[in-house]
Amino acid sequence: MTQAEFRRAQTLMIYWHDGELTAENYLESRSTDSEADNAVAVDGQAVELLEYFTDWSTVDKVAAGLGEFDAGSVHDAVGALVDAGLLLDRTAAEREERFLRAWRDWGEEARFFHFGTRNTIYTGDSLEQRRSDARWVRETGGTPPAIFKSYPDAPRVYLPRAFLPLADPFGDVLTRRRTHRVFTGAATSLAQLSTVLFYTFAPMQLYDAGDLGTLMLRTSPCGGARHELEGYVAVLDVQDVPPGLYHYNAEAHALELVDAAFDRDRLHRLTYESEMCTPSAFVCFVTVVFERTMYKYRHSRALRVTLLSAGHLGQTFVLTSTAVGLGAWQSAAFRDEELDSALGVDGFAEGSLYMFGAGDPVLAETGMPAGITRARLTDPARLVAPHPADERAGG
Repeated sequence: MTQAEFRRAQTLMIYWHDGELTAENYLESRSTDSEADNAVAVDGQAVELLEYFTDWSTVDKVAAGLGEFDAGSVHDAVGALVDAGLLLDRTAAEREERFLRAWRDWGEEARFFHFGTRNTIYTGDSLEQRRSDARWVRETGGTPPAIFKSYPDAPRVYLPRAFLPLADPFGDVLTRRRTHRVFTGAATSLAQLSTVLFYTFAPMQLYDAGDLGTLMLRTSPCGGARHELEGYVAVLDVQDVPPGLYHYNAEAHALELVDAAFDRDRLHRLTYESEMCTPSAFVCFVTVVFERTMYKYRHSRALRVTLLSAGHLGQTFVLTSTAVGLGAWQSAAFRDEELDSALGVDGFAEGSLYMFGAGDPVLAETGMPAGITRARLTDPARLVAPHPADERAGG
């Protein structure tokens, strides 16, 4: 170790946790068989020592520059930092550099979230397993969070339960679904809106989950049936529904007025002046009620499941919209804090996550959405990446 060179990990996060300064190399591999925490408590001297390894250096060279410390103690401290994955040797650094090249276009936040939640243990009596079943609820107590949200004092539009038939063959709906960006401006019918919202957000069944309370079952899958996603609807041009921003009450199948003044100008601002969102007949904003997930799943990997659940919900929305003759789209391009404010949520207990909308689509002669051209003559070489062996052989 005396002659070996080390440098500080570039995939290193330092933060306060439970009153301690904590450092973690989120790229460090974790066992999926036994629990181990990659994060370790550090003090000011450890942070200062890491600074000495910003570039490649040996322990002896660093120890010589720290004359106030015994060389043996510096060696021990460096060894501890290496064991914690905070200092890397050449082999570990090569792996890190490959990662940073592959993820060069995404920021530290995405890297930390994805790799910091990898290799979670789900077997035996692991921490994640204990925090994912009813035993945790029995041990910690508490009241299950409400599965429905409502605005009891808000004016309501009760939606009809005479739903449009979803009679088209599933294969036809599946292959007809496209992302639409151009709309005719014709109003969406009340029956179309009611059908889409019901099959996207409303419960199809309720069931007794014991210690976990009464849970709903939607048409979309959701981890643990937590169904933490709420729907808000910006009504812009729907027959028999006054324009405005509403909350969809999934229990009552009703729209609850949040902001009667919400209009296309406000939507245009919130969605970064999107030419796709603003002309829609209606837009759904999806929020997360975080407590619904956290009540059962008290580990960070559960946020991945919430994101997946939003994707499932979005697919249900666009397929149902397609089935009732609408053109739909989905997007995550919105001004988060401004949208939270418009919806009246704080972003902490409940926050914006996703949005999708629909309207009467403009179709090209091919049946494709307006502005989309079918591919004709295509060079296959442009579609398939060359095999490494072919490259080495010169083609």
